[in-house]
Amino acid sequence: MIRVRMTFSKRGRACFIPHIAVPSVLTRGAARASVQFVLTEGFSPRPKISLGPELSAGVPALAEPFEARLAFYDEGLPARWSARLPEGFAITGATVIDAAPGTEGARAMGRLNLAASYLLALRGREDPDLEGALENLAAGGLVHSFQRYEGLPGGFRLIMQDPAKRGPGALVKALSGSGLIPGWSGVFILREAVGLLSLSPDGKDPRVEPLAPPLPGGTAP
Repeated sequence: MIRVRMTFSKRGRACFIPHIAVPSVLTRGAARASVQFVLTEGFSPRPKISLGPELSAGVPALAEPFEARLAFYDEGLPARWSARLPEGFAITGATVIDAAPGTEGARAMGRLNLAASYLLALRGREDPDLEGALENLAAGGLVHSFQRYEGLPGGFRLIMQDPAKRGPGALVKALSGSGLIPGWSGVFILREAVGLLSLSPDGKDPRVEPLAPPLPGGTAP
């Protein structure tokens, strides 16, 4: 059995596929690419695959983690698998987990101290009050840190820790409660990555490192 940790993206209309349906999307693509899973035991064997923290439907993502137990793996497998996924989905990173059981490197995703990086902007307008609202959310602990993001007009890159408990829904609820937006329709959110929080020596440039390195020719979030 080979334990592989990968990341996938979902964009466009694919972002509306709910979290609970993603394993089926991935396993069907794997079957078309002749990827062989190790199966669970019991009366209804299933591919051994597990996802990272849930992501709200409608939020695009660039590096969502998942793990699979495979019967065989080679360096070209992620690209072959990715090519067989539906439009909007792609495998973006992969690594084999070969650390000895019980060691730090072998910890399951659910036992890691995860964080998530997001891009955020108001739809159709720029509002200076957004920065103040994010400052309040950071002071309250919902947001770990944030900074302006030049690639998105009026946008910010922000980091939230423990994405299993603090996701986009909590962010939208907080911004809506402040009166800044009416709800989901008033904001654009993209999840760049789920991974480990990385800090520069001075602590001024926090980043979220994806749980798998990008595939050759790909770009990291």
